[in-house]
Amino acid sequence: MSDGQPEMRVMILLVEHGKAFDTVINSVLDAGISDATIVESQSLASVMRQDMPIFAGLAALLPQSAGARAIIILCDGSRASTLMGYLKEIPKDDRPIAASFVVDHFLGFDS
Repeated sequence: MSDGQPEMRVMILLVEHGKAFDTVINSVLDAGISDATIVESQSLASVMRQDMPIFAGLAALLPQSAGARAIIILCDGSRASTLMGYLKEIPKDDRPIAASFVVDHFLGFDS
């Protein structure tokens, strides 16, 4: 950021139920990130089956999923890069979906 603040990133990690959630959390902590928001989520197919019976037939065509936990993190670019490196070390079948986005403006932390 041009005002002397470090480049900030928002990271979103999606960990499917039954995957290595503890390993992902340990990776977050090892990257020096001590604050994150964890949100329980449902898959689209699950919502369609339970709450929208008119779409139950279509839901049968979608892959089965028990849902996921979404981990939302705001951190500096260095920690985001470190975390991505740790996540790449997790076996592919247990690895979360992970994305990192540059944040133009933010309030909080020391601002």
